[in-house]
Amino acid sequence: MSVSLLTPPAPTRRLRDTDDLVDALGIAFSDQQLDAITAPLEPGVIIAGAGSGKTTVMAARVVWLVGTGAVRPEEVLGLTFTRKAAAELSARVRGALLKAGVVSDRGVDESGEQLVMTYDAFAARLVSEHGLRLGYEADPTMVSGATRYRLASRVVKAAAGPFEFLSRLRPASVTERVLKLDAELQSHLVAAEALDAQAREMLLAWDSAPPNRYGNVYADVKKAVIAAQERLELASLVLDYQELKRRLGLVEFADQMAIAARLAEEVPQVSAILRAAFKVVLLDEYQDTSAAQAITLRHLFSGPVPTLGLGHPVTAVGDPFQAIYGWRGAAASNILGFARDFPRADRSPSRRFALTVNRRSGPTILDVANELSRPLRATTPPGSPDDAPQEGLGLLLAPDSTPPGTVRAATFDTWPEEVRWIGDQIVAAHTSGQAPNWADIAVLTRRNADIAPLYAELSARDVPVEIVGLGGLLHLPEVVDVTATLRLVADVTANPDLIRLLTGPRWQVGPRDLALLGRRARDLARGGDPHRADAAADAGAPPDVVAALSDAVAGVDPTEVVSLLDALESPGEEPYSPAARERFARLAAELAHLRRHSDEPLLDLTRRIVVTLGLDVELVATREFEQSNRRDQLGAFLDAVADYVDVDGEASLTGLLAYFQAEIDQGAGLEQAVPSDREAVKLLTVHKAKGLEWEVVFLPALMKGVFPSDRVTDNWVTNPAVLPAELRGDADAIPQLEEASNAGLAAYKAELTRQQLLAEDRLAYVAATRARQLLVGTGHYWRADLSRPRTPSVYLQAILAEAGRQGEVVAEAKPSGPDNPLVTAAAPQPWPKPLDPDGWARRQAAAGHVEAARRRHARTGSYEPAGGAEQLLLDAEEVVAGWDSDIDKLL
Repeated sequence: MSVSLLTPPAPTRRLRDTDDLVDALGIAFSDQQLDAITAPLEPGVIIAGAGSGKTTVMAARVVWLVGTGAVRPEEVLGLTFTRKAAAELSARVRGALLKAGVVSDRGVDESGEQLVMTYDAFAARLVSEHGLRLGYEADPTMVSGATRYRLASRVVKAAAGPFEFLSRLRPASVTERVLKLDAELQSHLVAAEALDAQAREMLLAWDSAPPNRYGNVYADVKKAVIAAQERLELASLVLDYQELKRRLGLVEFADQMAIAARLAEEVPQVSAILRAAFKVVLLDEYQDTSAAQAITLRHLFSGPVPTLGLGHPVTAVGDPFQAIYGWRGAAASNILGFARDFPRADRSPSRRFALTVNRRSGPTILDVANELSRPLRATTPPGSPDDAPQEGLGLLLAPDSTPPGTVRAATFDTWPEEVRWIGDQIVAAHTSGQAPNWADIAVLTRRNADIAPLYAELSARDVPVEIVGLGGLLHLPEVVDVTATLRLVADVTANPDLIRLLTGPRWQVGPRDLALLGRRARDLARGGDPHRADAAADAGAPPDVVAALSDAVAGVDPTEVVSLLDALESPGEEPYSPAARERFARLAAELAHLRRHSDEPLLDLTRRIVVTLGLDVELVATREFEQSNRRDQLGAFLDAVADYVDVDGEASLTGLLAYFQAEIDQGAGLEQAVPSDREAVKLLTVHKAKGLEWEVVFLPALMKGVFPSDRVTDNWVTNPAVLPAELRGDADAIPQLEEASNAGLAAYKAELTRQQLLAEDRLAYVAATRARQLLVGTGHYWRADLSRPRTPSVYLQAILAEAGRQGEVVAEAKPSGPDNPLVTAAAPQPWPKPLDPDGWARRQAAAGHVEAARRRHARTGSYEPAGGAEQLLLDAEEVVAGWDSDIDKLL
């Protein structure tokens, strides 16, 4: 997205001072904002707290510079992250220039030079215009999202091996790791060969690690050795993946940024050309830039002497407290080190401006946000140029006239109680007028897995609701069934997925029959079918073949090769119930039928599964689903599969499953999701909510272990898909492994846990500052899978404290006891669950109508009853019309 401005005629208005600016734009800027807007033409960084009007300030700075004659509009370059943000900044700049009268209508033209673009688009432009200087194609084909998974799965599928350590993983898991490691290499400008060398050095270091007091290798050291060995195998696959992209003429955004970094560093003419074209550079959301992006920008727009860029007017805008994308390569230290990396022409550190007046949220909501960010303000980030803690940074204030806002809190014994209460509150907020539109309300979760029960609760109340992003969709029950079936088509050892289907509402197999099926699977894995002592010998196989088969499985752990699907297809003579045996046979035949179609285009295969599972009929015939938009959500899932566009003719189911698994595991969105304009309550994770705002925001499940989560996923010592810390471009700003020993591992893990909790603090700060009028925090002690109750997190405690001052602690439960009430106090429930009598009656009636229609068609050639369509009720006519439309499309 861009704003394009031709060189305008003389401004219709010249700005002389800040009074002129305020008058021209009609905005009562604060002193903080005016300082940043009217700063001299030199490097500077604006620390813009949440809701402080950074976009307004950037647009006003362009107006000031153009209106005072310092630059022409086309000499200003603005970079941001998303197309949505670029479009917003573009529109704001265009509107501000015209409103201020510093350009005429004729000065704005869509065909002119770009002014605002994304960082990725900027890198693509550099490669397109200058890539040939380093031998790169000027216009390579861009791949992103699902396409990356398809290409990587092709590499994994074709890999010759042998892979001693990766072989324990499913192909989809290997695909995901290849992509993660490749992205980290590109984001930090590290060659795969350097990664290989580091892994070999670490293996030597671990060989010398001190043993325990018994002379044995520590368990954590063993894990580190295995991770290094896996990383060596992954590095070879990453090289193959990079070679495939080169051969096909394909690049990812990270590839283009890496090429742009090389151009910036190795071709000085590129920097000179850009500095001559763009006299002022604005860098939005700088806290989210990667090491490669920061290096590129530093080489392009700064330098050793003024003639080579030292002191070039670059303004970075961002908030280190909103740096929540470290998992995808962002280096929060970039904005803290900006003053050092982009010095003034006299080599002194560039100036830092602060925007702390929040114009979005009520003061009481800001009190909560400030409390949540207190640990961040008291912490000196590793590698920070300042020795002092960041006290005072990010402390938010509201204008004097701002309504106070409301902070509400509640705690519950169980998660279902919390979900029901949130449903009550959402309906009340809408009916009371506090949120006149459903779209004024959002529920922000820490995990995608929590979205499904909230969606079900709101749908049951006929509340329009939208799940934002793929991650939430993947946890809806019907979508889980589809993806489980896809995994079983791709992998016969996907036992958890088979259990999911067998115990679900469709097959309803009980625990006794499942236990028998598991025993049969173990017998088959051992080759010890109790009813056939030696199947190969009984079949007449020669002795040498029998011996070879025995040798092939000798020493194999049966638990590693157990396949419930094998048992499903060959259940043996176990004493199953008649119903279970019949259901096993039907499901086995169903899966065999689907596997015969596994080579179909993926969208066709997925649709076939939807029809085979009966979901298309279920979502129409079942009242619960008919009253919600569950069918629309299944359609959104199919759209996600359709977006898995093939660019090389070799799409794979493995790649699609890896794509889905990455979304489930990361829980943060493979790509930034954008809520639609649909009038509906928004359900999304906090990661997807950055940059958005609502009148009313709910933050559920604020309990220790949920939010904040202390789970460290980026420990390179144990995760082979993570780039070793010493190789990262921001190595001086992150914890390092100081010693290759068990003690060193323990110290490193402790520091990573501390950093993880600070990352959660940043996420909580972002979550709280999304609310304008009402912030609601809730929590619960028990879920069905817990053996011990959770405890309220520091985030819920902060919200409870503020809500208590306002008298808004609506419910404050204590744990009901040491035993889980969702397990011990629940009345005995039959399993399989009995069918709903009303639902069963409706299905029977529908089946009767269908059978009658079949007989009628055989007799008369028409499906319609004698009375014709006129006998249908109005609402039934609409349903039948939908059926007719679907049939027409199929035919």
